[in-house]
Amino acid sequence: MSEKTRSRSATGSGTIALGGELTVNRLGFGAMRLTGDGIWGPPNDPARAIAVLRRAIELGVNFIDTADSYGPIPWFPLGAGRVAGRLLERIAKARQVKPIQIALAWLLKRSPVMLPIPGTSSIAHLEENIQAASLLLSENEYLELTGITELAS
Repeated sequence: MSEKTRSRSATGSGTIALGGELTVNRLGFGAMRLTGDGIWGPPNDPARAIAVLRRAIELGVNFIDTADSYGPIPWFPLGAGRVAGRLLERIAKARQVKPIQIALAWLLKRSPVMLPIPGTSSIAHLEENIQAASLLLSENEYLELTGITELAS
């Protein structure tokens, strides 16, 4: 697979074996944003929801979370505070990417058993999320971001 193709594919995130039986790419998709109002019921725009799901599969996503409720998942793993936001923005600007892409790259680097499932109802946002699979943070960037989580806890 070429580097250009890999940068637009969930395969760049590596793989993880679930239960020792099913191997999936380490960047999945959370489908809850495709539902209706209040994250419940049929989507407001079924054609758009189907288009997003099809694009996710085209991008190599092979783990789609359809849970109807969520436990302790890393919503904003780097916190929603100003310090984390400024750091994410600084790193993202230097790399010419979005802050959420840096946050996803950090999650993937933080643990080989992490399987982020960012959700969206937008194909453009889905593609941005998947591009995070190919971002490799420097050790300094990783340690700076990790320091933010330690401050928040």
